[in-house]
Amino acid sequence: MKGLLAIVAAASLAGCAGSYGYNPNYYFNYVEVINLSGGPIRDVSLRVNGSSRALDCERVNANAICEDRFGKRRYPQQGLDLSWTHPDGSARSDTLSPAIPAFFSSGLSVQVYLEIRENGSVKAYYKQEEPGRNGGSIIFDRL
Repeated sequence: MKGLLAIVAAASLAGCAGSYGYNPNYYFNYVEVINLSGGPIRDVSLRVNGSSRALDCERVNANAICEDRFGKRRYPQQGLDLSWTHPDGSARSDTLSPAIPAFFSSGLSVQVYLEIRENGSVKAYYKQEEPGRNGGSIIFDRL
């Protein structure tokens, strides 16, 4: 009888845990837009939805970056709105919601990277620094 009760209790707990899913709170402290378009881009604007964080750069030369470092902020995971004027003069925009890898620690800040490609597509990914054993740091990323 005790065995049956233990099995029922374990199954109930497993069912409850599975219905809520894993949804950790992540923090971010850095955003970077990388211009790989082959020419200068203008009016770069990045908004982190659900956050007061924003990044604006008037001009970003080819192979240069537009970045912002700031204190640790909660990352709402509600998407990133990016807009810019491409070297060909066309206005471009994209809304991105890349998933944060499950192996990232919610206790360490993530950095957000957006690469604007020559064809106007955007590659979004995260990196995370983790303290190493010898005082250095290890950087995890998602490509």
